[in-house]
This record gives sequence, C-alpha cells and structure tokens, in this order.
Amino acid sequence: MYNERDLEEFSNARNLMKMLKNYTDFNEHTLDVTFHKGESFSRMEAHRYCYLVKEGYFKVNNASEQGDHFLMLMEAGHILFFPLYYSVIFNDLVATALSEAQCLRIESEFLKKVIALEDPHNNLMLRYLTQVSRKFYSAIALITLSSKQRVIYTLIELVDTFGRHTKAHEIELPSFVNYETIAEFSRCSRSYTISVLTTLRKQNIISSKKSGWIVLDEKLLRKEDHGQKNEYR
Repeated sequence: MYNERDLEEFSNARNLMKMLKNYTDFNEHTLDVTFHKGESFSRMEAHRYCYLVKEGYFKVNNASEQGDHFLMLMEAGHILFFPLYYSVIFNDLVATALSEAQCLRIESEFLKKVIALEDPHNNLMLRYLTQVSRKFYSAIALITLSSKQRVIYTLIELVDTFGRHTKAHEIELPSFVNYETIAEFSRCSRSYTISVLTTLRKQNIISSKKSGWIVLDEKLLRKEDHGQKNEYR
C-alpha cells in the first residue's frame, strides 16, 4: 500500500521537472508549447510525445467510429498521453484545450529513460494511474445516474476539482464552464442541461453569467444531489 501524501511528494510536476533538467540533453527532447482555446491534437498525431500541463485545462475525448465521447478533464500538473505501455497505444484519444494552455512537450522515449533511471519505484506511473483511475471512476459513476443527477453530479465534480472559494459558501468555477461543456461532461442534451441549470439558478444555487459561473450555495447544491439520489432509489 502507498501513502497518498508520500506518493504526491515524490511524483509531483515540480519534482518531475527537476529530474528531467538533471540531464544535459533536456532542451533537445523538450519544448514549451502553447495551445489556444479549442485547439485539439490526437494521441495518434502526437505518438512520439507526451505533454506536462503547466497552465490551463484540457478535456480528453475518445473519438472512434462509435462516436465522440468525453472521458476526463486534465489540469496543471497532469501528463497528457503518459507513455504507460510499450505496445498498447490508445490512438482514439483526443485532447482539446478548454482555455489557453501552456505545456511542456516531452519526447516519450526521453521520459521513459529518465523514469527508468530516476524513479525505480515507479512513483510517477503510480500517481498517473491514481489520477486516471479516479477520473474513470467518476465517469463510470456518471453513467449509472439519471439525466438530472448527471448534470448535478457534473457540477459537484467541477466544484471539487476546480472550484475556488470566494466567500463562505460561494465557489467560482473556471472560465470554460458553460451550458455546452456541462452538457457534454454530463452526457445530456444542451436543452435538457439548460432546463436543469435554470431551475438551480431560480433556486439561487448557481449564478451563470458571461463574467463567470458561481455556485452561490454549495450546501444546497450537495443537498440537491443527495435528494436526487434518494428520489431514484
């Protein structure tokens, strides 16, 4: 078993950068890149690279013949397209910047070499798997819920992951949060999502303006989630 705090201490983005910069060929195998809002790239297109997110947010979708489905959100400190396997490559994955984002592009082979030499206990890989497993747990939990539950659950996930407390019970959400993104993340139609969010706004639980989305009463939002779960038992 691993202590989460110890795992975080040894495998955070700051320590990864230190490990990478210990090598004199660091600049030959890495590059600072900027992605503009809406800019996408696929795992297939970027097969030689992975990306350490330094600033901004990304969504990762599975784009296959069966459709384009949202999987997870990635923020600063996470690695996009971590080279986990030598043979299995998930070419259907597509990352899209939800805001202007700064990343360090790392050649996958260089990262593998550094990890093999500097991280014999695979702390970086374990942390990556922990992050991804949590996101997939949320995705699995989401599909078991009713439509209204999914919208509320998505809001709470955004609060827990990205929310910034501005007052006692008020939480500011990132700039990428809007009707379209909540509808996509909750796997509901835009029209239905708007109807649920309109009700929450009338109850003074959320405020949705062009200047930004705010959860006005976190406790009421969580009560609404609890009430919906009881309703469908």
